[in-house]
Amino acid sequence: MAKNPVYILPGTLCNHRMFEMQVNALQTAGYTPHIIPISEQETIAEMVEFTKELIEKPAPIIGFSMGGIIALALLKSNPELIDSLCLISSNCLADKPERLAIRLKQIHQAQQTSLTDVLNKDFLPHYFYQSKHTDSQLVLNMANELGLNAFSAQLHALATREDTLKVIEKTDKKLLFIGGEQDPLCASDVQKMMHSACPNSDLILLGQCGHFVPLERSNTLNTLLLDWLGAAQ
Repeated sequence: MAKNPVYILPGTLCNHRMFEMQVNALQTAGYTPHIIPISEQETIAEMVEFTKELIEKPAPIIGFSMGGIIALALLKSNPELIDSLCLISSNCLADKPERLAIRLKQIHQAQQTSLTDVLNKDFLPHYFYQSKHTDSQLVLNMANELGLNAFSAQLHALATREDTLKVIEKTDKKLLFIGGEQDPLCASDVQKMMHSACPNSDLILLGQCGHFVPLERSNTLNTLLLDWLGAAQ
């Protein structure tokens, strides 16, 4: 059984490459990070079942974006698996009904043109406060490694997410919410709402930062995560 395990749930079309800086920092501090390889599960419930199979014992869990949505669903179904929870650039809101048509259109466009084309047009403009070529290229590389099937499955899964605000209100777990002040996808107002709903939580909003906190503010995030893990012990 791993010593000091920490589980990381990635966002849409993200894999282990997204968290290399965090993994290095956690390992240096004596933790054993495990990145859950979310890929082609087509509902949030399926993603939760897949995650449960990989958790060896109750541990801290970090969820980024879609990973945070999965983590909150896990907190609802199996709170005993979570010691403490950090949600980065995530939200507790159910998907808006009108989003499904947009997601289906994006899937169709990716099938007709390419995944890179759809990400460049519809996704990357909303990801960063200040876009860097290396960060954008990393996002594209991860997406193409996961492929069209994962893109389709994950967009369908996001349409199945439920409102989990009451889960946040009722939990006795320690929660940390981290977000970028310039994140248009999981806005700071949503982070404040979740923090207000959870008595046992902290909120950190990072200035001059968009959705992809692990890339734009990697060093700051590493410090915050190590502080959070130390406090949670």
